[in-house]
Amino acid sequence: MQTLRGIAGICALGLAMAGALAGAPPNGMPAFGEVLRSDGGGLKALMFPRPVTGVPHGQLPSRMAAPHWGVAQGLMLSRWTESEIHRAILQGRSDILSQLLVRGGSCNLRHPSGWSPLQLALHCGNQEALRILISHGADPCERGPGGETSLGLALALSSTPVELEILLKAGANPNLPGPGGRPAISALLQVRDLERAEVILRHGGVAGPALYNAIVEGDRELLRFLLQHGVKPDGDSTDSLLVAAVRGGRRGLLEDILEAGYLSDQELKSRGREGQGPLHLAVAMDRIDLCRSLVRKGADVNEAFACPVTPAFLARLRPVGFLKSHLKYDSGVTPLMAAADSGNLEMAKLLIDHGARRSVWTSGKSFCAIGFAARRGDVKMMQLLLGVDPEHEERWIKVDLSEQRAWVYGIEGHMLLTTRVSTGKKGFRTETGEFVITDRHRDHESNIYKGVRMPFFQRLNCSAIGFHEGYCPDHPASHGCLRIPPGSAGRFWDLTKLGDRVVITP
Repeated sequence: MQTLRGIAGICALGLAMAGALAGAPPNGMPAFGEVLRSDGGGLKALMFPRPVTGVPHGQLPSRMAAPHWGVAQGLMLSRWTESEIHRAILQGRSDILSQLLVRGGSCNLRHPSGWSPLQLALHCGNQEALRILISHGADPCERGPGGETSLGLALALSSTPVELEILLKAGANPNLPGPGGRPAISALLQVRDLERAEVILRHGGVAGPALYNAIVEGDRELLRFLLQHGVKPDGDSTDSLLVAAVRGGRRGLLEDILEAGYLSDQELKSRGREGQGPLHLAVAMDRIDLCRSLVRKGADVNEAFACPVTPAFLARLRPVGFLKSHLKYDSGVTPLMAAADSGNLEMAKLLIDHGARRSVWTSGKSFCAIGFAARRGDVKMMQLLLGVDPEHEERWIKVDLSEQRAWVYGIEGHMLLTTRVSTGKKGFRTETGEFVITDRHRDHESNIYKGVRMPFFQRLNCSAIGFHEGYCPDHPASHGCLRIPPGSAGRFWDLTKLGDRVVITP
């Protein structure tokens, strides 16, 4: 039975061949005899090709064999019903193809397998045929079997960058879904085919979330490639590129984005999924290196943390200090306040050097940056915030509670002044430790004891305690302050300055 079917098939092919040779050409095709006479042996070679050498029996050569069985099947079952244009493409005869098209042949006549001439040329990897077909009006947007575009077919066939370029220049849409239903650029970036991806990008390919994904994955090579080719952040992203780089602690990637040069001031402020901008997240993470990169590019050091704060952001804060409480129950907290709360002198200095205002107060609890440092007793931070170099003190003050005496020392320990004092009596004992003069008022009146004058007042650590002129018996008599007798108070005031360190010993 199979033998009879085979014989019948051969007879049918013979009849079809005879009809194809003897009958009229398909619509839009030139008369076969005309081209045959003008070409000599060219078309004969197409109709009666020599066997392909070096390929096992029954297989198709090169790219024609691999990804699309439809073409192979169509070629085998309809070899003698193909048009002369199809044969010219399949046999690599661009000279014949050109003549056929010049004489009126259709560049869009589908092969029996369902593929267009342009797609057949892609299967063959025939760049010259591609150019000839396109120059005669072949449509690169025409879809083949299964709805696949010519560009999608080119990607599936691993066509060369040159072949992609030919299709894209002719109007192929670089953003239509390709193999696997994904845009061409996504498919190429996934397999790191940057050479062909560059062609797609150059012709308007949209990379979508590729930039963001490169940052999350820490892929600096891919990020640089995308930035070099002008890829912009995905407008549909719910997260910020800069925040993503900060979150991952990826300084190199952060600097690459900043150096790309197309980020606006608004994008420097754009918030991530924690609800904060990149600088605020970097400060909260205590990453001085990331903060340095951001402020050098113009990040606003005076912009307050966004309120209300999200639980995701609070979870990133240090468990110690007062910052978390202020962010939850206060507003107007600045990066400098956060640096003061953490005790990071280098961070605070960086922010100050880039214009951070030290006298800004929070909206609810009325705290400024030095208040955060004072509550922690951070002497060096308080000095820095007062404009004093904590590593190069010009003078310091010592108070001995047991002797009820104070000394002012200058550079290299030289004593400038000594005076009697009267400190806190029983129940109001003056605290020992290290302090800083945080504000001074020559004519001060007590905030606690109404009408009580305290001339030459110098407050310690933003507290209610400080030096001032007052009655000094030979024993502790104050409510915690450090009284200085009238004969010494003025000179003590003149010698000491804002930011001076005070050491109080038992």
